[in-house]
Amino acid sequence: MVPAVTLLAPAAHAAEEKQQNKITTKAVAVPLKAAQEAMQKKQWDTALTEIKKAAAVEKKTPFEAYQIDEFMGFVLIQQKKFGEAAPVFERMLNSGLMPADQVDDRTKTVAQLYFQQKDYTKAAQWSKKWLEKHPNTEDMGILLGQSQYLLNDFKGAAETMRGVVNNAEKAGRKPDENWIQIVMSSYFKMQPQDKDGIGDALKKMVRYYPKPEYWENLLDIYRRKEGGDRISLGYYRLMNEVGVLKDKGDFVEMAQLAIDAGVPGEAQAIVQKGMDSGVLKSADKTEQGRYDRLLKSATDQANLDRKTLTQQQAEADKAGTGQVLVGLGQAYLSYGETDKAIAALEKGIAKGGVTDADEAQLSLGMAYLKKGQKEQAREAFKKAGNKFKDLGELWVIRTQSA
Repeated sequence: MVPAVTLLAPAAHAAEEKQQNKITTKAVAVPLKAAQEAMQKKQWDTALTEIKKAAAVEKKTPFEAYQIDEFMGFVLIQQKKFGEAAPVFERMLNSGLMPADQVDDRTKTVAQLYFQQKDYTKAAQWSKKWLEKHPNTEDMGILLGQSQYLLNDFKGAAETMRGVVNNAEKAGRKPDENWIQIVMSSYFKMQPQDKDGIGDALKKMVRYYPKPEYWENLLDIYRRKEGGDRISLGYYRLMNEVGVLKDKGDFVEMAQLAIDAGVPGEAQAIVQKGMDSGVLKSADKTEQGRYDRLLKSATDQANLDRKTLTQQQAEADKAGTGQVLVGLGQAYLSYGETDKAIAALEKGIAKGGVTDADEAQLSLGMAYLKKGQKEQAREAFKKAGNKFKDLGELWVIRTQSA
């Protein structure tokens, strides 16, 4: 609590100058003078003993009581007796005698002292008083949010810390990971849980702190929604992109969905990745045989598909709609031919008549992202709507964290 010491020392010395004119009770004045002398020598134990003598006097004026507390609070801070100092300063604030120019600093000090002593009710009370006069003050907002969380006031904690996070973003700063964790945990612990709140907090987590576990938790929420095979394939693609495609069942299903979607090159790459990483390796010959057959099937189809790309290009240019061009662009993307993929997808989308323009925008966004053109990728992902809207929003976040 170094800030408290810095703030309190001048006030104590100011009190020393005033006391001769305003302290009239001799039983108070004598020990306070002795306390002054001890304080100047940094003899804190002696000073506190003398201050307590003054405090024990029954008949003293309100001003004398205030001055005693001023001295006592300062000495207790020097002794690092923060738990004893907090109620002293609280008493001073409630006395009505504190100079106006000291109220703000002392209010903050009291909140900090109580928080340090784990009196979170008092810490919340005094930090709220500060924030009423100085809204959006970051350090006191954090102190209030943490106090509310530790008091199991999860609704209050989520609201307070969400404000801290939002203010940091508005100022162009990266919110602290712990702040977002408090928001997320608060939503999780609410009864009932606020699932939308958890999802929003996780979105911020993966934007600023794109750790695999955060992506895994976020994608788990969205994958629970019904959407069909193309949506499922879209989520698998994002899982693969952010490094959370880990289960053998997910590798196999993604490969099968890719084959069904007409992009065997993607299926081949995914199965090969699963084998290279050891996920699709098994001592069980029957199981390994299934993986080997899946790889062979995907490879054979991909080889055949590659041979027809030139023919597909010619047919796509003659087609009356853009669907063939979009399909061609998706094929190019699966083979890592990013420039050709972007050209075909852009031309197909512009031509119109696309079976699913929203999915086409996702494919275009992925191609741009692989090219390193994040802004163009972001614009494409934002255009994905309807059943692909959630995926589009998640890919936008990926462009911000990649």
